[in-house]
Amino acid sequence: MDTAPFISVRNLNIGYGSRVVQENLNFDIQKNDIFFIIGGSGCGKTTLLKHMIGLIAPSKGEVLYEGVNFYQSDEDTQLKLLQRWGITYQSGALFSSMTLAENVALPMQLYTDLSEAQIAETVAYKLALVGLAGYEAFYPSELSGGMHKRAGLARAIALDPQLLFFDEPSAGLDPISSLRLDQLIVQICKALNSTVIIVSHELPSILSIGTNSVFLDAQAKTMLDSGDPKQLLEHSEQEKVRQFLSRAGTAR
Repeated sequence: MDTAPFISVRNLNIGYGSRVVQENLNFDIQKNDIFFIIGGSGCGKTTLLKHMIGLIAPSKGEVLYEGVNFYQSDEDTQLKLLQRWGITYQSGALFSSMTLAENVALPMQLYTDLSEAQIAETVAYKLALVGLAGYEAFYPSELSGGMHKRAGLARAIALDPQLLFFDEPSAGLDPISSLRLDQLIVQICKALNSTVIIVSHELPSILSIGTNSVFLDAQAKTMLDSGDPKQLLEHSEQEKVRQFLSRAGTAR
């Protein structure tokens, strides 16, 4: 059985220009992990995500995807990697002038040779997978917040990605909708055999579906611990990590 990490982060410094947000980050993500980037406000969770999805090049260190360094790869290799990733944003980032079917179809139209009939069939399947069967002709403005999140997820999985990134997927959702989204993420991960990376401060989500994590600290400007969040809650040697995770009892 291959135990090599799916993603390896090595000696990574992240930030903006000369401003360092986090430094000396070292952690691994295994295939099929539901991996959470966690920590207090302002610690750099979304900044780390941006470095991992190719938006910001690190000032030091590397991010390896099955041994391939994204930032040191040629353009063709980077494009092939990007086509294997799906990304969702807090707002959903759907095109407001396009129907749900058109939004989900767009990646397939750009990056595959599928016929229009095949694309329409795949769009219907992906919308059904996220619980939006029959909503092909709806526009984003006609959806509730939870439906908007699920529609964004449908577009993110249009190309059957090996890797899914989420930035605060539960932001703005009520507790029931948030729980349903957690369950959907687990189902999608299994259905597509995907690995999931999530930026979140929703402790119930972190402890219920997370299999791996990294904890970033704003004061230390580095990671304090990594591993299964349920294990970190009980056994982390860092008191700050245990305190952060133990607050889950006061959440939804």
